[in-house]
Amino acid sequence: MIPYQQMFCLLDYRIVSHFTEACISLGVFDHLATHSLSVSELAERSGTHQRSLHRCLRGLAHFDLFALEPDANPSRSMVSLTDVSQHLVLNSEFSLRPWHHFCQLAQSRKHEQRRTLWKELLQTGKSIYQLGRDRLFYDYLREHQDLAAAFDRAMESMSRVEIRDILQGFDFSQSQQIAEIAGGNGALITGILEKYEGIQGQLFDVPDTIARVSVRPRLQAIGVDMQVTLPDIPGDGILKRILHSYSDEQALTILTHVRQAMHAGNKLYIFELIEDDQVRNPYIGIKNLQMLLVHGAPGASGGPGERTQFEFASLLESAGFELVNIQPLSSIDAIVAVYP
Repeated sequence: MIPYQQMFCLLDYRIVSHFTEACISLGVFDHLATHSLSVSELAERSGTHQRSLHRCLRGLAHFDLFALEPDANPSRSMVSLTDVSQHLVLNSEFSLRPWHHFCQLAQSRKHEQRRTLWKELLQTGKSIYQLGRDRLFYDYLREHQDLAAAFDRAMESMSRVEIRDILQGFDFSQSQQIAEIAGGNGALITGILEKYEGIQGQLFDVPDTIARVSVRPRLQAIGVDMQVTLPDIPGDGILKRILHSYSDEQALTILTHVRQAMHAGNKLYIFELIEDDQVRNPYIGIKNLQMLLVHGAPGASGGPGERTQFEFASLLESAGFELVNIQPLSSIDAIVAVYP
């Protein structure tokens, strides 16, 4: 991890503690005390939503709390404890459960109510916004423009390192026109236009977001809902840190709309974190847990959350794209797909 990612993890490490507490309360560690279980078996025994549980386990595995043997069908992935998580089993020799119990008793009623929501998230597959505010996250933002503006600023702040690495490490010189889809305030496409004077740009996002975008030379900003349709994309396209917020079904809809708007032979540049099942990365672990918290686990297959190279390739193929190259950058990965 780069220093920026290390600091990010320290700021949001509490999400790891909250999901760990939820797993303790639901008996997840105790059910694994003596032997491995498949995700489907563990979900049945713990009374949890199978997809939510899988996303949670996948996030916590980056903190050495679970060992996962992945399967093409996530429900068949095998789960076991580690030397670290053995200490969260109630009857283990050096169990930390009495300490955890004391910490729970010492907390306020508000903390207790919050813990209940995290448990319900794993039991139902709903997000914390659905459970606490009866809204999907982006719907809630649309109803609270002050929060939406703060969210835009937060995303801009968090994107700066990634945008720097993209502009320094990725070559857009072969493109004549580029459209950034769901590009927020347009920081990335603006940076590209400033670096490459011969490129014309488009920026697509929902109308409320586009209304907050400043007018810039060579940039056409268009308000549109990418989950419904997209206007014509005459050149290449960019999706940066978008697909990880959506289930496979939702992401497939977005990619299909992108393909329908693009011209054959043009490229789609996807900037996301690529998860490696064999490498523990706390930054990716926390990002996975954040997506589960904010968006829940809708759909019947993968996401929201970070995806492996195999998962990206399968998703792109289903949408009519071909994955042709992956280029790791310092803070993010570049996935190049082509519309044949």
